[in-house]
Amino acid sequence: MRPAWLVLLLALAGPLQAAVGAGDWLARIEPALRGLDYQGTLVHVTGGRVETVRLFHRRDGDRERERLVALGGAPREVIRDGRKVMCLGGGDGPLAFEVTAHGGWSPALALSAAGDLTGYRVQLAGSDRIAGHAAQRIDILATDRWRYGYRLWLERKTGLPLRVDLVDAQGAAVEHVAFTELAIGRRPRDEDLEPSTDRGLVALAPLAAARTVAPDWRVPAPPPGFTLRSARRDDAGLQLLYSDGLASVSVYVERADPNRRAASASRQGAVHAQSFQSAGWHVLAIGKVPAGTVAHLARTVRAVDADG
Repeated sequence: MRPAWLVLLLALAGPLQAAVGAGDWLARIEPALRGLDYQGTLVHVTGGRVETVRLFHRRDGDRERERLVALGGAPREVIRDGRKVMCLGGGDGPLAFEVTAHGGWSPALALSAAGDLTGYRVQLAGSDRIAGHAAQRIDILATDRWRYGYRLWLERKTGLPLRVDLVDAQGAAVEHVAFTELAIGRRPRDEDLEPSTDRGLVALAPLAAARTVAPDWRVPAPPPGFTLRSARRDDAGLQLLYSDGLASVSVYVERADPNRRAASASRQGAVHAQSFQSAGWHVLAIGKVPAGTVAHLARTVRAVDADG
């Protein structure tokens, strides 16, 4: 006969496991991404392109350091030390691993809040293995046609993201970023984190040339969950940024150029763009969202008076 305490533990095992829901897994992402030492190789697949990146990440007390190096194509690398970032090299596009002011693997970091956002529903989706590590899969389902969904695999012991798929309404992956090799807890050497130049690190401010303004154009009825996050103006015109917390769309409004095509639609991987001209203005909407979302934002943006 089994001891009473063993019977009790067996009875509780199912409910205790069930209590660790998808939200609990997502909450582990930021501490893992920002607090652990790790190094590995990432592959980014989108629009028929494959890019491979070597990643080094180290935490020294309050200091977070990171270096990403493209392993193919034009030499490129991104180095971050705290809030200072340096981008080196050329090429025809950004590195697959996006680094923002808050640092970390930004697509995965943003996903940690997915359960609280309009337009998404999160659920556990079984176990798998990625790059030799046991992983918990989380599905972040889009609840409408305005945004993509995600499939996310987290390393079971630490919660570190191992793979992120961006998926369309049919569940097909339109983009994915995944580790093909990863050593968690392996501390990168100082030389692994140093840029391949003697230039000092500089603060990265890609929008420094624009200024924040009160927008004189708006989308009266954006898709559910999307709100205006910023409006910036430079010599070319106005940029409006609409986001639902994960997906974002930039809407550009400028004086029409008679030599430019009146209307166009394009796609590169998961990114859609649509533009048109009307009443002397040219509007372009572009974002990593379904085609219908950029079309809606481009076609419904309107000039507003000073009172909005």
